Amino acid sequence: MKRLYPIYINKKSPCYSKDHLGNSGCPAENDIPRFLHLVSLRRFEEAFYVLKKTNPFSGGCGRFCDHPCETACNRAKFDMPVDIKALERFVADWGYKNGLKPIKYVSENVGKNVAVIGSGPSGLSVAYFLAQYGVNVDVFERHKSPGGLLVEGIPRYRYPLDVFEKELNYILDLGVKVHCNENINKSKFYNLASEYDAVVIATGAHKPFKLNIEGEDLENVLHGIEFLRGINVDGENPIKEGEQIGVIGGGYTAFDVARVAVRLKGEPTVIYRRTVAEMTAHPGEVEESKREGVKFEFLLQPVKIEKSNNNKLLLTCQKMKLGPVDESGRRRPVPVKGEYKTFEFDKIVLAIGDEPDLYFVGEKFTIEFPKIICSDLPEEFIDKIFITGDAASGAVESTGMVVRAVGLARKTAKEILRYLNIEFQEDKKRDIAYYNTLNLKYFEKSHRLIEEKLDFKERKYNFKEIVKTVDEDTAVLFAKRCFFCGICIQCDWCYRYSDGSIAKHEVDWDPKHDACFYTFIKEKVSGSTFKSVEACPRSALSVIDENSENFEHVLEQYKSLDEIKGVKNDK
Repeated sequence: MKRLYPIYINKKSPCYSKDHLGNSGCPAENDIPRFLHLVSLRRFEEAFYVLKKTNPFSGGCGRFCDHPCETACNRAKFDMPVDIKALERFVADWGYKNGLKPIKYVSENVGKNVAVIGSGPSGLSVAYFLAQYGVNVDVFERHKSPGGLLVEGIPRYRYPLDVFEKELNYILDLGVKVHCNENINKSKFYNLASEYDAVVIATGAHKPFKLNIEGEDLENVLHGIEFLRGINVDGENPIKEGEQIGVIGGGYTAFDVARVAVRLKGEPTVIYRRTVAEMTAHPGEVEESKREGVKFEFLLQPVKIEKSNNNKLLLTCQKMKLGPVDESGRRRPVPVKGEYKTFEFDKIVLAIGDEPDLYFVGEKFTIEFPKIICSDLPEEFIDKIFITGDAASGAVESTGMVVRAVGLARKTAKEILRYLNIEFQEDKKRDIAYYNTLNLKYFEKSHRLIEEKLDFKERKYNFKEIVKTVDEDTAVLFAKRCFFCGICIQCDWCYRYSDGSIAKHEVDWDPKHDACFYTFIKEKVSGSTFKSVEACPRSALSVIDENSENFEHVLEQYKSLDEIKGVKNDK
């Protein structure tokens, strides 16, 4: 019969892996319980660096992220999810305010050169992860300034430019170089492939989808990202006071266009072919937008745009109803025969999605993430071409989701490091601390943080940031709501249940993976020791046998009384 051993070993929490229903947590795999526990201990600097291991844009994601981590949070099944997004924002702002600098895992230059095409969230992220390991990275951007979607598509009321600049400088401080006004065509792509040890395509998805209806190429019919880029980057104001603006779509770009139009004194109406429940944007966006002055028209599908007699745009929409669920998991809109509705607008903005434009890689290519096989290149170049972010995944529901682009960039960077024979620490495969593995008797019900926001009157006709960063005391208080699933935080419940079979170390908490703060006393291990495993509130203890791949932890954590006392045992 195999002998069983209780051990301390970290598990992953659902918020940065997945929950028991398969809902994905943080796409960047931020180590959420660990950074939150550091916040609860007021160790903000360490919390900052825990986040920066996986996400160079923690300041941005703490503002505009869709926070799927909170959907997967174990606490959501108990009362209300932890305020992960708000606390990530607090930590990032604290770190920038206190001048924290990036950490390199390899101090010397390793003599490898990588070109990255595109300086959006995925391009800058892959550059960041590579530069941490001593790689020379040159980023090539076709526009006059770096940032891609981060500066072009996200309005300032959601992501102030000064926050982006802090995040950009944090990346540049690693030695990353960004070259702007570099439009990579086929010949330049060939040159990069011949000159660099690896090339990464990170050009995002910026080619607008078409409705394929009559009149969509008329003057004053605009596309969402182009509309936002003109305002955010070029300082344009394409809207006259009181103009009626039709916005087609139900994702974040549609909402950003509408809310920007309000601030420019336009009168926007969002037209969507489904209902509020099926919108890809966060449900709170609808209520916020309504209160700012945005109007909504649901269950309408545009079918024609034409010029009116007074030189405005007439938009004809087919009335819809919801049918069966489609491949997106939402109910499919079905036309109501013979029923239409017509609107008159000064301008119409199409925000129905975008797709990658990879014209520069050649006529023939195949994406096998994180590689792109460019058949038009010479054979000796093919293995060195990589792809990441929205350029790799194409037009999907989560296109434009920055945290997802960061997560893909990290995976791409790891493959490039392998290709370049640069050693890095692999993530260890771990069990997940699902809700049913927790001991909930130790926890009490509590409410979420209510973030302070700019009053609706104060938002009128300006781009002031809406949400305010919480203060230190508030951050500490609400970080403590976390169950800290899967990690030991020295709560001592195992020690109390062990009947003397566990010795406690009088040391400060260490955020390293599998750091151990207790020792099992060999002579005293009994049934009470196994009760300690059951007593652990957060599933930070496991039971293994001698054939387990984690048996090394037994050798580290089990000591005799003489070893604990520091007395040499000669027997």
